Amino acid sequence: MNEESVNKREASVAKNVIIYGIGGVLSQAAGLITLPLMTRCLTSLEYGSIEVITALTGYFNLLIGLNMMTGLYRFFFQAEDDKDRREMVSTTFLFVGVCGALVILLSFLLGGQFSQRLFHDDGHIELIRLAFTALVPVAVYTYSLNLLRLENKALPYMIIALTVSLLYMGSIVLFVAVLKVGIPGYYYSQIISNTIGAAIALFLSRELLAPRFSMKWFKRLARYSFPLVPGTLFGWSLSANNRMFLNASTTPVQVAYYGLANKATIVITLATQAFCNAWEPTMYSLLNQEEKIKRTLPTMLSLYTFGTLSICTLVMTAAREIFLFLAPPEYLAGIGLLGIMQLRWIFTMGVYVIDPGTAKSGKTWWVSVMLGLAVLVNLGANTMLTPRFGLYGAVISELLGYVTAMCGRWIVSDRLFPVRWNFRYFVLMIALYGTAAFGQTKIILSDLPWVLSFLLRLALAAVVIGGGYLLIDRESKVTMKNISGNAMTKIKVAGIKNSK
Repeated sequence: MNEESVNKREASVAKNVIIYGIGGVLSQAAGLITLPLMTRCLTSLEYGSIEVITALTGYFNLLIGLNMMTGLYRFFFQAEDDKDRREMVSTTFLFVGVCGALVILLSFLLGGQFSQRLFHDDGHIELIRLAFTALVPVAVYTYSLNLLRLENKALPYMIIALTVSLLYMGSIVLFVAVLKVGIPGYYYSQIISNTIGAAIALFLSRELLAPRFSMKWFKRLARYSFPLVPGTLFGWSLSANNRMFLNASTTPVQVAYYGLANKATIVITLATQAFCNAWEPTMYSLLNQEEKIKRTLPTMLSLYTFGTLSICTLVMTAAREIFLFLAPPEYLAGIGLLGIMQLRWIFTMGVYVIDPGTAKSGKTWWVSVMLGLAVLVNLGANTMLTPRFGLYGAVISELLGYVTAMCGRWIVSDRLFPVRWNFRYFVLMIALYGTAAFGQTKIILSDLPWVLSFLLRLALAAVVIGGGYLLIDRESKVTMKNISGNAMTKIKVAGIKNSK
């Protein structure tokens, strides 16, 4: 890839953050909009059962494709011609299909054992099998959207995300609210919406698809991707373990409270994922320009930290109102978890910025090693804290795992590819957010009048955002001003064109 094309790709990060952010919002909005319906049409026991089954199926979802998309990202831009790209993409999707069929078969063989282990009865066998079946269209849809990202087709990405969101919402209303089929309606909705979305996305990328399997590319992709599989499983474990321990120590009802608090982090989830969707392809394209990426990465981390924690603080400002919108008052039992859960995202998605070393060196096995260590920390903390402290023990255990994962990968990456990071700003912003979130939680749980409570929460948010801006380095401030200036210029130009 030449210098000009790399610069164009780098310049498009800010634009793609917005477009992919909208696409991500559309993808996640369906779940958020239908959540109030789900929590009111289903009992907390039923909703908790969905969360428990999701924790289980997530492990097997990761086995569909075995991280081949990561290898596709790594080598797509290095392919010599379109023929190589077609072989690479087709090999990936054929492999995904085979893996999906094996996962469904496994659920029919082991459904009874899963039901007994999770719920101590056989009443959930069909639900578990249905959940496993839904994994395949979801996985194919996800891979298909990622293919559009590789081609930098941001607008089709957004349109397809909107289509799938509308289909999913309509299906939830039909099956859960109108037909009253209960938990199965949730999985029917996933199957229908994701199947249609995958078909559209694959049609738009049809020039990259061919009915051929290349052993050459399979070996190359597998050599890069397969060592990441244990790490991916470990990564899922960091969030799934807590629900499993909660379910074993208490009841699915407590898991429902935990799950609702996790859903309330939707805003920060969307923001961080949008950033990573736009940044990840750019990082890979810059890997061969060492000096440039060493200058870019510290600024990206500071901007990511400031933006993420600013949004987290604003969400905490409206936390009580968000909870009451999403679910009945019963679920307020989990509101104290939100401040801790949101902090997790600075570490979850932060690895996409702080770990160029493993990608550049190809030593991806380090990812699995560090995530394995994180899972051990998570399991140890869950064993000690969750039976004793319940919901708070589970969420603290989760955070400790993610902190271990990011810090471990950061240390390894810096040995493989040293970068001068602004550690001081990163730590100060986390401390500032943590203090404010603790204060906001105390205010929410107090008996203060609503207006006074909201104003005090808003004041703490202003301290975090204002303090974070004052503390950030000069280069990051210049970058922020340039991005906002370019955005305003484009808006003005668009306005002039529309007026004509």
